[in-house]
Amino acid sequence: MIYGLEDRPPARESIFAAIQHVFACFVGIITPALIISGAIGLDPADAAYIVSMSLFVSGVATFIQAKRIGPIGSGLLSIQGTSFAFIGPIIAAGTAVTGAGGTPQQALGTIFGLCFLGSFVEMFLSQFIQFASKIITPLVTGTVVTLIGLTLINVGLTSMGGGFAAREAGTFGNPQYLMLSLLVLGIIVVLNNVGGAFLRMSSVAIALIVGYIVAIPMGLVNFSNLSSLGRR
Repeated sequence: MIYGLEDRPPARESIFAAIQHVFACFVGIITPALIISGAIGLDPADAAYIVSMSLFVSGVATFIQAKRIGPIGSGLLSIQGTSFAFIGPIIAAGTAVTGAGGTPQQALGTIFGLCFLGSFVEMFLSQFIQFASKIITPLVTGTVVTLIGLTLINVGLTSMGGGFAAREAGTFGNPQYLMLSLLVLGIIVVLNNVGGAFLRMSSVAIALIVGYIVAIPMGLVNFSNLSSLGRR
C-alpha cells in the first residue's frame, strides 16, 4: 500500500490516479448498458442516452460513497457503477415485454421500475450486514472475491485477443492484438516494480496511453467517427 486511508497524495499523483481509475472503470460501466440496449432492441439514440446516464449516476454515486454524506457512504474511493451480475435478469424482463408485443421503450420502463423496487430490498438488507459477518467469515469473503477475479480472466483474455468483435470477424488472436496487449501488460508490471510512488500509481494510465499511441501506426485506431461528429 502506497498511501493510507487518511493520507492526501500530492496533486500530481492524485491526477494520474484519477485518470487511471477512469480508464479502468469506463468500459465496465458502459458495457452492461450497451448489452441490455442491444438485447431489447433500443435505437442508437436511446442506447447512447442510457450509456450517458450510467456514467452520470456512477459519478454521483461514487462521490457520495467517497465523501460519506451522513450515514451514507464508506469514505473510501469505491467506484459505484453498473454491474454484470444483474444483466441476465434485466434482459429476461426486457425481452419478456418485447416478446409480448411491447416496444423497447416499454421494456426499458419495466426494467427501471424493477430496479427501483429492487433497490429498496438491498437498502433494507444492508442494515443487517453486521449480523451476516458472523456467518460470512473473512475466509468466505476472500474466496468469493478470488472467484470473482477468476471469472473476469475470461474477459481480459478475450480483450487481449481482439475482443468479441474479433471473434465474430474471425481475427481473434491476431499477433498484432497479442503484441499490443502484452506491451501494455508489460509496462504495467515493470512500473509497479520500480521504487517511485508516482510511477506505481499511474502505471495503468501510462501503459494505456503508450498502447494507444503504438496502436495508431498499426492501423488499430479509427478516427473516422470523430470526423463525422464534427459535421453534425
